[in-house]
Amino acid sequence: MKTILWLSRHEPLPVQVAELERLFGEVEIRQDVNPFKNARDIKRRYEQGGYDDLVVVAPLWVIYQLSELGIQPLWAEMLPVNAGETYHVYYNGRYYFFNRFRRIRGVEIKFEDF
Repeated sequence: MKTILWLSRHEPLPVQVAELERLFGEVEIRQDVNPFKNARDIKRRYEQGGYDDLVVVAPLWVIYQLSELGIQPLWAEMLPVNAGETYHVYYNGRYYFFNRFRRIRGVEIKFEDF
């Protein structure tokens, strides 16, 4: 069985749990709703818990720092949809559809001088 740390204030949707099971077989998802200080705090929780994988909802900068620390979390790709369309979650006045999980291998920010 694969143990996954779900680091988000929002519980995993049934469709997300089903997709993790399709991808990895039997999974145990442990949700951590506690605020984190930084990427090192996330890495500490991940390693101390002995988790096999990580799903994290965090700002881009924190995701970048995690990748620099050698952690490659899963990203739950949520696409905005219009009211009345098929959706899986309503958050902050918007409807979202869970599309898929993707593995974050790194974060690159490109700048342009002006």
